[in-house]
Amino acid sequence: MNTAVYKILLVDEDQVFVRQTRQLLITQSYDIYTASSEEEGIIICQQQQPDLIICGAHLRGTGGHHFIMALRNDPGFDHIPLIFISVKDNKQEMRMAMNLGADDYLARPFRKRDLLLSIRSRLGRFAKFNHVHTPDETRSVSLANSTTAQQALYHRLGKAENRIIKMIAEGKSTKQMADELNVSIRTIENHRYRIAGKLGIAGRNALTEFVIRNIIQQQQKQ
Repeated sequence: MNTAVYKILLVDEDQVFVRQTRQLLITQSYDIYTASSEEEGIIICQQQQPDLIICGAHLRGTGGHHFIMALRNDPGFDHIPLIFISVKDNKQEMRMAMNLGADDYLARPFRKRDLLLSIRSRLGRFAKFNHVHTPDETRSVSLANSTTAQQALYHRLGKAENRIIKMIAEGKSTKQMADELNVSIRTIENHRYRIAGKLGIAGRNALTEFVIRNIIQQQQKQ
């Protein structure tokens, strides 16, 4: 039994799969919303702010990959954990989905238990990243409670991008970030590229230098 009611958005044009999956998740006390197209999925995200998304490879009028790109390009939604569902076990499709920003990949048919475990893992990890550390815990950078300039940066980036910034400030490597977030190194690199673009900086170590100058050094002065 879940201690909190989580909202899950299920996006797929296969209505049989949607109905079966919805029934399964309702038994686990999740609050389920469904959509069959990219447009419907984005509208529901705007209205309901789901805690997790399950996205199929085929949507009405487009594909699941397009939905992932639309989601990850929106700072309001790029933090939402996403499980990608494919109708075939294809490594190339899996890499594409993960590189675009999917957090997990399951090929149909899969065991109900596998989907439930993936959901619980993503929701648990998401809750962990929103956990407020106490002074006795591992050092964590809080941009939201920092200086005015850093708060401006916090609101300028999406939640997923702010997580990356915090990890850089904590001295974590790209591989460590990928392992902790359970995504590919390429996904982390894509996040770093988008963050650098939003900040108007360029160069191999430009983002790290930016974090050191504008976050770490500023916090040391406080």
